[in-house]
Amino acid sequence: MSIIDKIKQARDAEAEQYNIPEWDVTVEIRSMSARQRANMNNVIEDDGSASEKQELMWGYLLCSCVFDPTSGDPVFTEDDMEWLLTDKSFAVIDRLTAKCLEVSSVNREAVDEAGKSSSASPIVEE
Repeated sequence: MSIIDKIKQARDAEAEQYNIPEWDVTVEIRSMSARQRANMNNVIEDDGSASEKQELMWGYLLCSCVFDPTSGDPVFTEDDMEWLLTDKSFAVIDRLTAKCLEVSSVNREAVDEAGKSSSASPIVEE
């Protein structure tokens, strides 16, 4: 088998079961693909306010990383972000998005800094 074939067959994505007691559910948090991680900067490269950028980032993370552990389907779509961010607790959303970043090996502080300046590029933790 060639090196390319071995790389193609390798399953290198991370996934963790994550319990959300406030919602009485367990979800699967999957790491972002390289393309999703690269596109993360595009989410915040607009002229919106810091809070608008934060909401866009939360939505991107929740749609990209949170899956139903039984069906394998994404739990959230962009259509869910309005009610989710309006009706649900900041504490739960914050923990969930932090877990998405952790499983994807993204430094949360770098993402916060990128939200302040679109010229910054979040880095991956070593």
